[in-house]
Amino acid sequence: MNTFKELTSSFLLIISWFLFAISTYLLYWTIIMPGLTIIPFLIFIAMGLLCLHCSRQLNVRKEDNK
Repeated sequence: MNTFKELTSSFLLIISWFLFAISTYLLYWTIIMPGLTIIPFLIFIAMGLLCLHCSRQLNVRKEDNK
């Protein structure tokens, strides 16, 4: 009977570590990764706005020369 308790205890310990690993993995993808993906998103938005601003500035200069 003592062997069965030890086997069950070891099995539950392995399962608990496995569940901990899965929860850590899910936490990483739901909390940390969006924080890391916002940086390239903001860089692309800034580059897009800069290109739009430069385009409008060049368009104004082009209309002034006519």
